[in-house]
Parts: sequence; C-alpha cells; structure tokens
Amino acid sequence: MTAMMLCACLSVPGCTGADEEFVCDMPDGVDSVTLTQYDFFECEFTGTDWTHLSIEMTSTGDSSVHILTFDSDQYDTWMSCGENFANEGFSEVYSTGASMEGEIDYDNFYVVFDHPMSCEEEDPSTPLAEINFKVVAS
Repeated sequence: MTAMMLCACLSVPGCTGADEEFVCDMPDGVDSVTLTQYDFFECEFTGTDWTHLSIEMTSTGDSSVHILTFDSDQYDTWMSCGENFANEGFSEVYSTGASMEGEIDYDNFYVVFDHPMSCEEEDPSTPLAEINFKVVAS
C-alpha cells in the first residue's frame, strides 16, 4: 500500500499517567483534512497506562472514511492491506461520521483515518474524502 503520511501525533513514552490526556486533532489553522486514494492521517499513541479513548470524526465531503484503531504490532499488517487486525470497538469502516468512547488496554497504538479505496488499484476517479476529527487518549 503506497501511502503518504500527513501527520503523526506522538506522546512522550513513559510519561503518561491516569490524570494525563493526549489529544490528536486537526492541524492548526486547518478546518478539514482531504484524503485522496493513497493518503491517510494517523495518530500514534506511545507509552503505558492508556485506559480511555475517545474518537470524534465528521465527514465534510461526499466520501466515507475507514477509522481503524490497532495495536502498534499490527501497523505492518495495516500497511500491507492485511485483514482482521483492528479493534472493533474503536473502528468503523465506510464511516461518514462517528463518535466512539470507552476503555482501552493498549500500551502503544494507532488511530488511523484511511481512504476506503486505499488498497485498491489506482483509480483517478476515486472521490476525495474530507474529514475533521479529534482523538483523545488518557
């Protein structure tokens, strides 16, 4: 899968705690992120003691988006278009808007907003996906 990483949100390893939270959201001054067929947007959370995750995503365009949450050990599986790797409670395929919140027990994990056609052969007519989002881990 050829992809261009638009942004990665990183926490400081070992510095998380029950009272800390880390937010990954829209870059400063940007109202929406546009994903073409081979683009994605990822939030990376590293460290320990993550217990709670909240994901809010709104599509501002006509195309849907895959929201995928997975352990850092599954990153290569996702990049090679593998299957059955995402946390079902914090993932949604063909989403045009989502609100997910709950307990999580990963130490190092990703939340990825991926174009639904990213693993298909290149199609120049593939619609753009436009989203805004906010992911909070604590």
